[in-house]
Amino acid sequence: ANSIIEYFVMFAALGVVSYATREVAKIRDDNHKLNAFSREILLINFISTAISYIALFICFIFVDKFNEYRILIIVTASKILFSTLGIEWLYRAKEEYGYITLRQIIFQIISLILLFSFVKTPDDYVIYAAIGVFANVGSNVLNLIYSRRFINVFEKTKLQLKKHIKPIITFFGITCAGKINNALDAVMLGFLASDTAVGLYSAAIKICRMVFELITSVVSSFLPRTSYYIEKNQIDEYKKIIEKVFAGTFFFAIPSAFGLYFLCEPIIVIFSGDQYLSAIPSMKIMSFSIIFSCANSFLNNLIITPQRKEKFTLISQISAAICNIILNILLIKKYEVLGAAIATLIVEIVLVAVILIPSFKFLKNKNNLFALCKIIIGSVTMFIVLYFTCNTIENHILKIVLSLIIGGITYILCEIILKNQ
Repeated sequence: ANSIIEYFVMFAALGVVSYATREVAKIRDDNHKLNAFSREILLINFISTAISYIALFICFIFVDKFNEYRILIIVTASKILFSTLGIEWLYRAKEEYGYITLRQIIFQIISLILLFSFVKTPDDYVIYAAIGVFANVGSNVLNLIYSRRFINVFEKTKLQLKKHIKPIITFFGITCAGKINNALDAVMLGFLASDTAVGLYSAAIKICRMVFELITSVVSSFLPRTSYYIEKNQIDEYKKIIEKVFAGTFFFAIPSAFGLYFLCEPIIVIFSGDQYLSAIPSMKIMSFSIIFSCANSFLNNLIITPQRKEKFTLISQISAAICNIILNILLIKKYEVLGAAIATLIVEIVLVAVILIPSFKFLKNKNNLFALCKIIIGSVTMFIVLYFTCNTIENHILKIVLSLIIGGITYILCEIILKNQ
């Protein structure tokens, strides 16, 4: 039910979040423009949300599978409304990260209490679904109330919806292509291999994505600031922030990839179980996709989107989707899970390669090159030290803890010796 509703949420949201975050960041000092823009975007989102609900109603009439999950789909369908009309983009653009974090923590704690209080047996799955919706998007109700501090959507302004359509459609295309790329490997594994292969692949990629999301959640928070600098023509400040975030992104991404490669076995056993040991070779390959995923996030959030070059992101996503299909057909039949992992890594490289072309002039900086070299040297040194100190430890938890301590100290000492700012 959740998987089905996610597609309706995606359609209702269109490409508004990234587009609106960028545009609001540029006009956030002008209340009149901000009110007019917010009014227009909310109207567009209201229309897309209404269409999404109509489409869902039609699916109930013509798709039998929907009726099998009728109650669950109705419960989870509230996400469509709350996700799109929760104006998350306003708080991102205003850089209200304190409010976003506090709100999220409070709702997660309340959800956890509700979960332990009301979900007792497998028959409570509808309550479980409702609590899941509350945890994910319930806080968006607060967004609407709190938004009165920043905007007045009732201010009479001339509606100019047409100018938003093209960029929103571009961002929507990026979202769709990204969704296809993320889901394609598991779907094609299911068709070309087996359910077991899907399970092994999912176990490996979920852990890699968790690490990737930890790093990129920080990177994406710089989109409003970079958009603001571009709008105000503060190019020196813009270049400084690119240099800092470039170094910061890879400072965490590269050693994370090496560390995850080294700790694949204990992590798989602890998080998934002994029956998933066959996923280790695939996870080792995909651990290096973290570097390229973080590079992709950095380029999109700090260079491509702030400079209105999102058409390159769309091209990169479409290129990657085509590449993904071809590689999966060629590799899954022969290598199954390992083939899907190789395809994933190559696709991530393709995504970066395409958007690197328009971004390169902002990166050809000797400071960026020196920082990257120091990080690679530190990461390789860390890996060698771990190989000779922790490789023979059999206790999985002890191996992870000692590797984090020894690896972390080794890496930091290397960067201090190499004078990495």
